[in-house]
Amino acid sequence: FNVGQYRREYTKIYKSFEFFRPDNEEGLKIRQHCASAALNDVRQYLANEGGQVAVFDATNTTRERRMTIFEFAEQNGFKVFFVESICEDPVVIQENI
Repeated sequence: FNVGQYRREYTKIYKSFEFFRPDNEEGLKIRQHCASAALNDVRQYLANEGGQVAVFDATNTTRERRMTIFEFAEQNGFKVFFVESICEDPVVIQENI
């Protein structure tokens, strides 16, 4: 459940970093909508389609987003854990900027 894929399917108008700026209210609403849609699909998969494990693939960098995910899992009787990936390799970082 890759939230970036939901975002790419939802909108084609944002093609730059401006979309991800914290002061971009329209971008924030779209990002929240896409995350919510992905979580709804996670619920459907786990509760109704026999899924055992779901990966909610997103950056989830804010405490608010992580709390939203935690509360979602708690409300639905799901277990949750977060995996954090840290990269300090300047070459890899440069390739992803």
